[in-house]
Amino acid sequence: MDMASLLDSASQELEQVNTLGVGEILIARLDAIDESGRPLVSVSHIADFNLRPALATVPVSPQHIGRQVALMFTQGAVSQPVVMGFIHSPLDQVLDVVLATTESAQTGSDELVFTGNLPERKSDDTETLHIDGKRILLEGREEVVLRCGESSITLSANGKISIRGKYLLSRSSGVNRILGGSVQVN
Repeated sequence: MDMASLLDSASQELEQVNTLGVGEILIARLDAIDESGRPLVSVSHIADFNLRPALATVPVSPQHIGRQVALMFTQGAVSQPVVMGFIHSPLDQVLDVVLATTESAQTGSDELVFTGNLPERKSDDTETLHIDGKRILLEGREEVVLRCGESSITLSANGKISIRGKYLLSRSSGVNRILGGSVQVN
Protein backbone atom coordinates (compact mmCIF):
# COMPACT_ATOMS: atom_id res chain seq x y z
CA MET A 1 0.00 0.00 0.00
CA ASP A 2 1.42 3.40 -0.92
CA MET A 3 1.52 6.46 1.36
CA ALA A 4 -1.42 8.19 -0.37
CA SER A 5 -3.76 5.24 0.17
CA LEU A 6 -2.64 4.93 3.81
CA LEU A 7 -3.42 8.61 4.41
CA ASP A 8 -6.75 8.21 2.62
CA SER A 9 -7.63 5.20 4.81
CA ALA A 10 -6.70 7.07 8.00
CA SER A 11 -8.72 10.07 6.85
CA GLN A 12 -11.78 7.87 6.26
CA GLU A 13 -11.42 6.31 9.73
CA LEU A 14 -11.22 9.74 11.38
CA GLU A 15 -14.20 10.85 9.31
CA GLN A 16 -16.17 7.91 10.77
CA VAL A 17 -15.39 9.16 14.27
CA ASN A 18 -16.21 12.74 13.30
CA THR A 19 -19.62 11.61 12.03
CA LEU A 20 -20.65 10.08 15.35
CA GLY A 21 -24.09 11.30 16.26
CA VAL A 22 -24.84 13.11 19.49
CA GLY A 23 -24.95 10.59 22.31
CA GLU A 24 -23.23 7.79 20.38
CA ILE A 25 -20.65 5.77 22.26
CA LEU A 26 -17.30 4.62 20.91
CA ILE A 27 -15.52 1.63 22.49
CA ALA A 28 -11.87 2.37 23.23
CA ARG A 29 -9.07 1.02 25.41
CA LEU A 30 -7.44 2.65 28.41
CA ASP A 31 -3.74 2.48 27.54
CA ALA A 32 -2.11 4.62 30.21
CA ILE A 33 -2.51 7.40 32.72
CA ASP A 34 -0.43 10.55 32.24
CA GLU A 35 1.54 12.44 34.91
CA SER A 36 -1.47 14.58 35.80
CA GLY A 37 -3.71 11.53 36.27
CA ARG A 38 -5.65 11.87 33.01
CA PRO A 39 -6.56 8.65 31.20
CA LEU A 40 -4.95 8.09 27.80
CA VAL A 41 -7.21 6.16 25.43
CA SER A 42 -6.94 4.65 21.96
CA VAL A 43 -9.23 3.04 19.42
CA SER A 44 -7.51 0.09 17.76
CA HIS A 45 -9.29 0.29 14.41
CA ILE A 46 -8.55 4.01 13.98
CA ALA A 47 -4.87 4.62 13.27
CA ASP A 48 -4.72 8.29 14.34
CA PHE A 49 -6.65 7.73 17.58
CA ASN A 50 -3.81 6.61 19.86
CA LEU A 51 -3.02 7.77 23.39
CA ARG A 52 -5.48 10.65 23.42
CA PRO A 53 -5.91 12.35 26.80
CA ALA A 54 -9.49 12.14 28.03
CA LEU A 55 -11.72 13.38 30.80
CA ALA A 56 -13.41 10.76 32.96
CA THR A 57 -16.75 10.53 34.73
CA VAL A 58 -15.57 7.56 36.80
CA PRO A 59 -12.44 7.00 38.89
CA VAL A 60 -9.59 5.66 36.74
CA SER A 61 -6.56 4.00 38.34
CA PRO A 62 -3.50 2.12 37.07
CA GLN A 63 -5.19 -1.24 37.73
CA HIS A 64 -7.71 -0.35 35.00
CA ILE A 65 -5.06 -0.01 32.27
CA GLY A 66 -5.87 -2.37 29.40
CA ARG A 67 -9.63 -2.39 30.01
CA GLN A 68 -12.19 -1.33 27.46
CA VAL A 69 -13.96 1.97 28.08
CA ALA A 70 -17.06 3.68 26.71
CA LEU A 71 -16.16 7.06 25.15
CA MET A 72 -18.31 10.02 24.32
CA PHE A 73 -17.09 13.40 23.11
CA THR A 74 -17.51 16.86 24.60
CA GLN A 75 -19.85 18.77 22.26
CA GLY A 76 -19.12 16.15 19.59
CA ALA A 77 -15.44 17.16 19.31
CA VAL A 78 -13.26 14.12 18.60
CA SER A 79 -10.35 15.94 20.21
CA GLN A 80 -12.16 15.91 23.58
CA PRO A 81 -12.99 12.30 24.54
CA VAL A 82 -14.71 11.55 27.83
CA VAL A 83 -14.48 8.13 29.51
CA MET A 84 -18.07 7.39 30.56
CA GLY A 85 -17.32 4.06 32.21
CA PHE A 86 -15.73 0.67 31.84
CA ILE A 87 -17.12 -2.13 29.71
CA HIS A 88 -18.31 -4.91 32.03
CA SER A 89 -16.39 -8.14 31.68
CA PRO A 90 -16.61 -11.14 34.01
CA LEU A 91 -12.93 -11.80 33.34
CA ASP A 92 -12.04 -8.32 34.60
CA GLN A 93 -13.91 -9.03 37.84
CA VAL A 94 -11.92 -12.23 38.37
CA LEU A 95 -8.69 -10.36 37.62
CA ASP A 96 -9.66 -7.68 40.18
CA VAL A 97 -10.00 -10.43 42.81
CA VAL A 98 -6.62 -11.89 41.80
CA LEU A 99 -5.09 -8.41 42.13
CA ALA A 100 -6.71 -7.99 45.55
CA THR A 101 -5.31 -11.38 46.60
CA THR A 102 -1.85 -10.41 45.37
CA GLU A 103 -2.01 -7.05 47.16
CA SER A 104 -3.15 -8.81 50.34
CA ALA A 105 -0.21 -11.21 50.13
CA GLN A 106 2.23 -8.36 49.50
CA THR A 107 1.01 -6.41 52.53
CA GLY A 108 1.53 -9.46 54.74
CA SER A 109 -2.17 -9.83 55.55
CA ASP A 110 -3.26 -13.35 56.48
CA GLU A 111 -6.85 -12.61 55.60
CA LEU A 112 -8.59 -11.62 52.38
CA VAL A 113 -12.09 -10.21 52.60
CA PHE A 114 -14.26 -10.22 49.48
CA THR A 115 -16.83 -7.45 49.43
CA GLY A 116 -18.14 -7.68 45.87
CA ASN A 117 -19.59 -10.30 43.58
CA LEU A 118 -17.56 -12.46 41.27
CA PRO A 119 -19.01 -13.54 37.95
CA GLU A 120 -21.64 -16.21 37.95
CA ARG A 121 -22.02 -18.18 34.72
CA LYS A 122 -24.57 -20.95 34.95
CA SER A 123 -25.89 -21.06 31.38
CA ASP A 124 -23.01 -23.25 30.19
CA ASP A 125 -22.66 -25.05 33.54
CA THR A 126 -19.11 -23.87 34.20
CA GLU A 127 -17.42 -23.04 37.48
CA THR A 128 -19.14 -20.48 39.70
CA LEU A 129 -18.00 -18.42 42.66
CA HIS A 130 -20.56 -15.99 44.04
CA ILE A 131 -19.88 -13.90 47.12
CA ASP A 132 -22.58 -11.54 48.37
CA GLY A 133 -21.74 -11.01 52.05
CA LYS A 134 -24.44 -13.39 53.33
CA ARG A 135 -23.59 -16.56 51.48
CA ILE A 136 -20.72 -17.96 49.46
CA LEU A 137 -21.55 -20.27 46.59
CA LEU A 138 -18.57 -22.09 45.12
CA GLU A 139 -19.39 -24.53 42.33
CA GLY A 140 -17.30 -26.79 40.15
CA ARG A 141 -18.51 -29.01 37.34
CA GLU A 142 -16.51 -32.07 38.49
CA GLU A 143 -15.25 -31.26 41.99
CA VAL A 144 -14.40 -28.54 44.49
CA VAL A 145 -11.31 -28.89 46.66
CA LEU A 146 -10.47 -26.79 49.72
CA ARG A 147 -6.87 -27.42 50.74
CA CYS A 148 -4.57 -26.05 53.43
CA GLY A 149 -1.30 -27.86 54.11
CA GLU A 150 -2.01 -31.54 54.73
CA SER A 151 -5.78 -31.12 55.17
CA SER A 152 -8.42 -31.04 52.48
CA ILE A 153 -12.13 -31.24 51.85
CA THR A 154 -13.15 -32.56 48.43
CA LEU A 155 -16.69 -32.38 47.09
CA SER A 156 -17.28 -34.56 44.01
CA ALA A 157 -20.09 -34.30 41.45
CA ASN A 158 -21.17 -37.89 42.25
CA GLY A 159 -22.07 -36.82 45.81
CA LYS A 160 -18.94 -38.09 47.55
CA ILE A 161 -17.41 -35.84 50.24
CA SER A 162 -13.89 -36.61 51.37
CA ILE A 163 -12.39 -34.96 54.46
CA ARG A 164 -8.69 -35.67 55.02
CA GLY A 165 -6.23 -34.55 57.66
CA LYS A 166 -3.92 -35.71 60.42
CA TYR A 167 -6.43 -34.87 63.12
CA LEU A 168 -10.21 -34.50 62.70
CA LEU A 169 -12.35 -32.81 65.32
CA SER A 170 -16.13 -32.68 65.21
CA ARG A 171 -17.59 -30.48 67.93
CA SER A 172 -21.16 -29.43 68.55
CA SER A 173 -22.95 -27.53 71.31
CA GLY A 174 -26.12 -29.38 70.30
CA VAL A 175 -26.80 -32.80 68.84
CA ASN A 176 -24.02 -34.22 66.64
CA ARG A 177 -25.78 -36.67 64.32
CA ILE A 178 -24.28 -39.16 61.90
CA LEU A 179 -26.82 -40.45 59.39
CA GLY A 180 -26.22 -42.75 56.43
CA GLY A 181 -27.30 -45.91 54.64
CA SER A 182 -24.67 -47.61 56.82
CA VAL A 183 -22.18 -46.14 59.29
CA GLN A 184 -18.71 -47.70 59.58
CA VAL A 185 -16.33 -46.88 62.43
CA ASN A 186 -12.72 -48.12 61.85
